[in-house]
Amino acid sequence: MEQLRTAFKSIFAAVLERTPQHFLKTWIETVELVSAQKLTETTARTVWRFKVQPEYFNPAGTLHGGAQAAFLDVCTSCTLLLISRPGFWMTNGSTRTLNVTYIRPAMDGDVVRLECEIVHAGKRLALILGKLVRERDGAVISTCEHNKYNVDADSKM
Repeated sequence: MEQLRTAFKSIFAAVLERTPQHFLKTWIETVELVSAQKLTETTARTVWRFKVQPEYFNPAGTLHGGAQAAFLDVCTSCTLLLISRPGFWMTNGSTRTLNVTYIRPAMDGDVVRLECEIVHAGKRLALILGKLVRERDGAVISTCEHNKYNVDADSKM
């Protein structure tokens, strides 16, 4: 878990160095990795946690759907770091599709868990599921299905 936490911080330190006012800056600085588990050579789970912040509100005063999609994209992609190895998902791939289903709003101050699971990672394609869950009552806020394409130069299975 510490290795993933370190990788996440170094990746986004580089992002913030290049783009100091990156739109995810506040979230990047506050999201925490709660757990990380490599289940098999090609599957893994992570759980992240953050507090809903006004910087990411829509006009209705709830967590913006685009922000949710960005958070889900980042955390599901970072989950791939748990299974990456030379010749297998070393570059985190490229998003083919990111389908988000919104179920209920997240409000100001809500603490949210972001749960990710790699369902399948093959030589070229990966399927990762994500879910935003309100911590206080377990209510599902949104879910995602993230399909990725491996862009490693020398991808081997």
